[in-house]
Amino acid sequence: MPKKRRRSYRRANIEVTEETYLPGIIDALQELVTKEVHIGAQGDEELAMIAGIHEHGSLKAGIPARSFIGAGKKKAQTPISRVVKEGVVELVTGNLETVDLLRKIGDVGKDRVLKNFDKMRTPPLSPLYARRKGNKKILRDEEQLRESITAVVVKKKGGHRR
Repeated sequence: MPKKRRRSYRRANIEVTEETYLPGIIDALQELVTKEVHIGAQGDEELAMIAGIHEHGSLKAGIPARSFIGAGKKKAQTPISRVVKEGVVELVTGNLETVDLLRKIGDVGKDRVLKNFDKMRTPPLSPLYARRKGNKKILRDEEQLRESITAVVVKKKGGHRR
């Protein structure tokens, strides 16, 4: 009689063997696929308008786009990938809750957005506005805008795909 072959598959550093309780892994990941992290600015209408103008620019007011959120989120992709890779393993093994993993992801993303906000250099301020402002620092006087940057865990809209 031939010896029973043992199969093992690896993906995302999770080893699935015949002894692994696959339904348990699926249950652990189910909550993860139904939620997401939103990183952005939260505040009143005026703050939302200021954030929108800085992020996308305004042709009417002659203000160029200074994407502090979008560019910051783009710079956060690699560190977030590392957090997810490590977090999924901990989640499946029962060492981490889904909400905690999502909060870690949000914290990393928010941190990168804030770093991007602080390092914003281009496009430069118009000479007229820089003279009136007294310095050439972009977004630096917008402390209220900086403090409004948040990371929030929310349910995905419309359900999830398999």
